[in-house]
Formats: sequence, structure tokens, C-alpha cells
Amino acid sequence: MRHHSKHEGMWRALFQQQHLHLTEVAEILMCRSASPEVVLQAALAELEGHLFDKSFGNASATRAVVKAAIAYNYTAIDSWIATASSGPVNGEHSGPLSLESLPWAERAVYFLREVLRYSRRDTALLLGISDTNVDELNKFARTRMGIQVDTVHDSPVPHQSPIRTVGSWQCRTFSTYK
Repeated sequence: MRHHSKHEGMWRALFQQQHLHLTEVAEILMCRSASPEVVLQAALAELEGHLFDKSFGNASATRAVVKAAIAYNYTAIDSWIATASSGPVNGEHSGPLSLESLPWAERAVYFLREVLRYSRRDTALLLGISDTNVDELNKFARTRMGIQVDTVHDSPVPHQSPIRTVGSWQCRTFSTYK
């Protein structure tokens, strides 16, 4: 029989309160269509038993979901390298792409760097790629999305966090980046 701690109940309550936001994070970072609930359950299981600090709860829950989604991707694909390399932008599309239309590796790097504001090094470590790969993938993503590349880090205003709403790839989060 498992012992349930006070902290476990607090983590569960936070996951219930932030369910829509955490679901969107999982959906963005999953490389194939699947239920994000598997990722959310894995993230919650990872946090259960850890101390709960209200001031860091949201950030800790988001990071746990990020790590669980990436771990899920490792089990869901045959070749991590094939998924991680998307190649340079060649202008074959007819205009800027939305975030959800990007190749998975570019979407993941862009989301971690520009939306969640993770450092280049942290993003590289989470994804198992080099810092240079992070820069290249972010550049490719920004180019495909029609965002000027030479001003990548000049803007003092970060992209907004995902808007909490229901819906897989049709949520308001993505319309912000179209």
C-alpha cells in the first residue's frame, strides 16, 4: 500500500487547476498524436513525494511535463536523430507557418526557448542535442514562421505563455503564433 503525503495532494490539486495549460505544453512537445494524459500522469508521478513550494509549483509542474513529454518521445520514435534534424529552410512553403506546422524538433526548440524562456544550454540538455543545434533549429523555426532571424534576442518582450483553452492543435495558443 502506498502512503499519500500532504505534498502529493497539493501536486494533484495543482495539476487539476492547471490542467489546460499543462495539456497544451504536453501537446506542443509531443512528436506524434497521442493523448497528453499519459504525459501528465508521468509528470505527476515524478513530482509525487517531492516537497511542494507554492511559489515554484507552476514552474515545477511545467518542467515535469516538459521532461515527461520528451521522455515519451524517446519511447515513441525509432530514431531520435531523424526526428531532431529538420534541415535548412528552402522556401517550399507559401508563407509563414504556424507553430504546430513546424517539424517537431524546431517546434520543441522554439517553444522551450521563446515561449517558456529556457536557456540555450537547458534546452540542449533536455533535448539531447548541442547548443549549436538549438541555435540552428530555433533559426529554422523563426524563418519558417516568418520571424526576422537577425533580431532573435534583441526583443526585450518575451512571447506570451500559452493561453489556457481547450483544444488540441486548434487552440488559441497556436493562433497567437500564426
